[in-house]
Amino acid sequence: MSASFKYIVPPEMIRRSHREDRYEKRVNNWIQPWDGVEPFDAGLLMVPFSKASQRPDSGAAGGPNAVRQAFLSNTTYSPDFDVDLMPLRVRDIGDVRMHMTDVLQCHSNIEHAVVELYSAAQDFLLITVGGDHSITCPLVNGYCRSHPKERVGIVHFDAHNDVRNFEDGGPTNGTPFRGILEGPSGVQGRNLVQVGIHGFMNSSYYKRYCEEQGVTVITARQIRRRGIEEVMREAIRIAGDGTDVIYVSVDIDVLSLPYAFGTGAASPEGMEPWDLLEGVFALGQDPRVRALDLVCIDPLRDFRDATPKMGASIILTFLGGYLLRKTGTRGY
Repeated sequence: MSASFKYIVPPEMIRRSHREDRYEKRVNNWIQPWDGVEPFDAGLLMVPFSKASQRPDSGAAGGPNAVRQAFLSNTTYSPDFDVDLMPLRVRDIGDVRMHMTDVLQCHSNIEHAVVELYSAAQDFLLITVGGDHSITCPLVNGYCRSHPKERVGIVHFDAHNDVRNFEDGGPTNGTPFRGILEGPSGVQGRNLVQVGIHGFMNSSYYKRYCEEQGVTVITARQIRRRGIEEVMREAIRIAGDGTDVIYVSVDIDVLSLPYAFGTGAASPEGMEPWDLLEGVFALGQDPRVRALDLVCIDPLRDFRDATPKMGASIILTFLGGYLLRKTGTRGY
């Protein structure tokens, strides 16, 4: 990496595959480490952090490398969406530098890393892989610091509202959206849409808090009854109402348990994979969407790498929508 960064270090893991031929490009060969100079279309920023998880045994810090490893199974072409990502320049930016013990210092480093990156590169799609969900608050704060004239809306896929109070534990993976709404980012509750909330894992207090803030909550049951296309039209409309940018946050535990063993709080009531993939494909096509984070993949809880492979599919499908945006092609 040619650029000198204080808060970003080179990728911890670089995997290459010999299992490709002249007509097939493996994703882990296609995504190259960023040299700190060249322009790129989309950048993967990795945040190997899970110290703020409410589960003391969380292994979500291993999520970034697990996704890097999962890319070994992928090619750049999808027959489902009929897109080939090869024309896109996607770079692995590297890992945010973490403090060994200090949670608040780690959150500060994440925010500064985003600011540092936007000072070195412009006009790119930011994709961040965590890590526990606490990283979303400093990521959004960093984006807003780097773009002070832009108003940001959020589409948030999750099993949980993540609006716990700070008095009973401080900033954790259960507080990022409370931190965003009450912090310096300027994101308003009326522009936050939470998609896929489900299961006996939330509190009626969180529901009341979201209602007071003007947050739109669409449950997994409502998605099943209404259909993902209608839900995504509503989510994009609300998040984009009066805003310049839409930020997307995906907690892998939004999926039903059989599709996401490798996370700390999966439950059987969650979304189906195709609904989530259709959702991020639609979001990738919207010109206001400028960033996505993917969090809570825990390889220590996984079975046969199923969950990081799901995470890789989410990222690549989102990029498929982004490719159509850049080429002016409308998806289906």
